[in-house]
Amino acid sequence: MGNIKVGLTPANQSEGITEQEGRPLRRSSMSSRVTSAVKFLDVGMEIEEELTSLLPTLDREKIICIAEHLTDVIGVQQKSDLLFVEVEDLKPFLTPIQIRKLLLAFKGDGNRPENLNDTITLEPCPAASAETSSHPPHPSSSTSTTMYNHYSSCWVSHLQIPWERFPLRLSHAITRRDRAHPEDRRSMVRIVVEAMQVHCRNPKRAFCEEVAKIIVNRYPQTFADFTEKGERLGCGHYSLLRSIKSRVEHVNRDNTTHRLRQTKRTRNEEDYSPNSSGTPPKKVRCLVDSYGCINWQPVELPEGETPASLEEKKHILLTIFNSQGPGAVERPDVDDFMCLTYISQQQLINSCPSLSVAEIQEQWPFLFTRKGLSNHFYKLTGIDISERLSQALITKGRRIINYFSSQKLKWNLGIRTLIQQIESEGVLTNNKVGTAAILLMMKYYKEDEDSLFVLADETSTRMSLEAESNLPITPRLIMLGKKSFMK
Repeated sequence: MGNIKVGLTPANQSEGITEQEGRPLRRSSMSSRVTSAVKFLDVGMEIEEELTSLLPTLDREKIICIAEHLTDVIGVQQKSDLLFVEVEDLKPFLTPIQIRKLLLAFKGDGNRPENLNDTITLEPCPAASAETSSHPPHPSSSTSTTMYNHYSSCWVSHLQIPWERFPLRLSHAITRRDRAHPEDRRSMVRIVVEAMQVHCRNPKRAFCEEVAKIIVNRYPQTFADFTEKGERLGCGHYSLLRSIKSRVEHVNRDNTTHRLRQTKRTRNEEDYSPNSSGTPPKKVRCLVDSYGCINWQPVELPEGETPASLEEKKHILLTIFNSQGPGAVERPDVDDFMCLTYISQQQLINSCPSLSVAEIQEQWPFLFTRKGLSNHFYKLTGIDISERLSQALITKGRRIINYFSSQKLKWNLGIRTLIQQIESEGVLTNNKVGTAAILLMMKYYKEDEDSLFVLADETSTRMSLEAESNLPITPRLIMLGKKSFMK
């Protein structure tokens, strides 16, 4: 220490270091910095590889951000430090399920294979050898069984697609980045579902979607959803997801032991277990019932109201409806009473066991009018359903009309004739866009207009139409005029 003097300036202690021999010590310091930087980069790359193997569908940019966060903020200095990562450390970047997958893998790192994806004895096909050559040899089937039992909650992360079993024509299409032939696509779906059932006999839709994402992300030109103009449709994997899920349901059609849904029970049905004391099991509402709602079950009564006053208003509403009919819903006092008794309406709707629609309508008839239902839905979800439906008919309707109009020669005579009628109208008003789109869809699916629309005389009134005995039993849209599109 006699040859080295350390300065007392805390802001930059390196400036207080002097060397009797000059450069040799500085070179040693620089070398150590380079070495530590290389080790730091190696740790970051190891973490990135680990995250990629555990969550193969995660974006590359997000993986890099997570790796940097773990090394810079959390303080992970080596791969074994991942054992001490907690849920709070990953919350800003991942969903709860993804975090659980990672933590399960981190904490079980000493008892699992080096590559978590190695759980099925499957080899990549020649067409995909370039992308899959980095995978190490697969473990034995006994190891796969053990891994499945231990990591059954995240088996999708372990699944390897059996590319080598795909039809030869499909492998060539993958190599050339061509679209898959429908027959080959169906064969591929059967093979993939068979591989999925090694892990789970009846996979849920969420798991099927993850598998569909993996396939589409790897070979989008062959399997993704595109329009005829080459534009990607939505998420790109919806049609493949639907095919995979349909196949899963098909192969499990007689498999009652792995059925996900319980058989629906009627309200008055009693289900006694052999060990029960004769009391039917209690049925309660669960959190799923309230999804999408902002006011699912209010607790506090309206200001100045009591249960007795709300019950009195309910009887007043029943009296008004019985004397004046559903048209009385436009009365201001009815509107006010329906708003104040919202808590009573929801208590009845959410009662368990649930009541039938007819029983609810008997107690709250104004709830089954257009205005009553729209106002109730707005208080329940915060969404004006009438406005939302109108906007959807306009935006989606114009898209449907433009799609059919852009491919006139492709359609049959009935669709072409309807397109000509629509074009003869010029610029469609908003109230005709929805009708035109619905008619086009009915023509496309070869449905009769009478199954949805009823044409009536222009001078007809609602009361005169309701008095007619030849109206169908099922709901219809009554259009005044000779043509459903013109009126």
